[in-house]
Amino acid sequence: YGYTDQPGRWDHWPAAFVFTGGADDGVDGRIVLAPGDVLLPFNTYVQTPVEITIEEGFIRDIRGGAGSSGLDADLLTSYIESFDDPRGYGMSHVGWGLDERAHWHGLTQFGGGMGMELRSFYGNVMFSIGPNNELGGPNDTACHFDIPMRGNSLYLDDELIVDAGELTVPEMRPVAKR
Repeated sequence: YGYTDQPGRWDHWPAAFVFTGGADDGVDGRIVLAPGDVLLPFNTYVQTPVEITIEEGFIRDIRGGAGSSGLDADLLTSYIESFDDPRGYGMSHVGWGLDERAHWHGLTQFGGGMGMELRSFYGNVMFSIGPNNELGGPNDTACHFDIPMRGNSLYLDDELIVDAGELTVPEMRPVAKR
């Protein structure tokens, strides 16, 4: 609805994305960034593969993918380290875009802006690191990074929400895709 009506809530109108957080120590896995995924707040597209390992809610390793120069991994690591706050490696939230009118190529059109179009484009999966206090968590680090990814799948509590960039929940799909 586009406004905040109670303490601890965060809403952003007109962005059409949904996000949630996991238990502070309950996020484990591996994120693989591919060329074309988006690095916000850099307002750039990933150029080289990046592998991110998460254990107990914190990034434990960031490295360039097989055959890559590691430039994007190095930039991401350098950015996080510049805050001199280990909480910058914490899992913030994960989300997905709902707006079929938003475009993945938004950086090329608008020169960056705030990146709301990139956070909102239909079927993206957005991985975010840093503060989780907007969801009631204890991490209020100033280090925040959003990474909208395309063509990915997302499960929440074993329920498939996004399948290779397509929403599986009928009520979240645009009318033309229902």
